[in-house]
Amino acid sequence: MTPPDWSSLLPRLLDFERSPGLYRVVLREPRPLFEQIGGVMLLATGRPVAGLPATATNGFELHRAARFFVRTVMLRPGSDPFTLLGLPPDFEPTQLREHYRLMIRLTHPDFCATGEGWPADAATRVNLAHDLLSSPAKRAAYTAALHTRLPMRPRLSRP
Repeated sequence: MTPPDWSSLLPRLLDFERSPGLYRVVLREPRPLFEQIGGVMLLATGRPVAGLPATATNGFELHRAARFFVRTVMLRPGSDPFTLLGLPPDFEPTQLREHYRLMIRLTHPDFCATGEGWPADAATRVNLAHDLLSSPAKRAAYTAALHTRLPMRPRLSRP
């Protein structure tokens, strides 16, 4: 995992927590958070992060903001398997493994504390996304289905 550019990541992460409605997450905004999502996921787990210029005063704040991003963006209802695991379409197998482990660490009932606020089905969804993306055949079928979907047409209201 490439080291995150903390100078752009940290301010955006805190800004997203304060004002999530300013960003169109379906368009993968704010871009620095999606481009460096591995760093966001590490912050969310609460594990030590190499190179993080955190102080005792902002460490908890960053951890909380990262968890908020994971919960509201990656685990939002209807998120696709790539978003759910924080992966680009051209991910490497090692990246899938790292992101899967981080997401399970966050969401699995055996690892997270009671009352963490994760969706009840979060670990199941993470496992299903991993199952789909770890199989080249399933991933190819899923990607092909994405490309063949018809664009949504606006519904006309009836008088």
